[in-house]
Amino acid sequence: KYLMSKKRLIGVVTVKDHIAVQSFGYKRYYPLGKPEILIKNLDAWGADEILVNLIDRSTTNKGPDFNLIKKIASLKITTPIIYGGGISSIKEAVEVIKLGADRILIESILNKDIEKLIEISNKLGSQAIILSLPVNIKQGKINQFNYLNNKSTNISYKIVNLFNKKLISEILLSDVVNEGQKNSFNLKILKHFKKFNIPTIVFGGIGSKELIKEGLKYSFISAIAVGNSLNYQEDTIFKLKNSLTRKYFRY
Repeated sequence: KYLMSKKRLIGVVTVKDHIAVQSFGYKRYYPLGKPEILIKNLDAWGADEILVNLIDRSTTNKGPDFNLIKKIASLKITTPIIYGGGISSIKEAVEVIKLGADRILIESILNKDIEKLIEISNKLGSQAIILSLPVNIKQGKINQFNYLNNKSTNISYKIVNLFNKKLISEILLSDVVNEGQKNSFNLKILKHFKKFNIPTIVFGGIGSKELIKEGLKYSFISAIAVGNSLNYQEDTIFKLKNSLTRKYFRY
């Protein structure tokens, strides 16, 4: 199901405590309902991919939510599914794909045990692996933010090596400061990050036509991921694609 032609518009469903939520900087949450309902809507509305991101699984060591993945698979939707949340072993990663996810999002493994990430990639293939990279800018420098310890560190070139060695296919680059805020993605992040030249999905406070258009000017941007702003109008995705022309997005 997965296609890499043109750029993609990814719908994001953020899940906490088994409920889909609207997140504001991963600090405040507004309940939206059952995740599978939102996923079904995004499929019907024309999302190119759907990211189901469970933000409480790694912090509580709960592991992946296999029951939710089974529910999603039972919907028999045609849109490719990216699953993130709680994956910490090759066994869990394989099971997530086996149950119906097309690709997985990895973050905590990179911070804890990079060797496990390598094992997972060797088993599933790099095309199945997306690396989550939350970032912020401090004193003019771009930093990686670790949600597990709430600390920022310099971005290491080991991330570039992961791509060069064909261990990951893309990076989900998220703006920690502006996640959940309306149309506030810090475009300076892209200027800092373009030197790495890795296929990148942009996420966090990017939902307006103007911001998306600015992001798509960068050749290394492979997709735009949008969360909160897609939850309220069923024609939002179609409007965004049409306003930005077929030059960018696949249909």
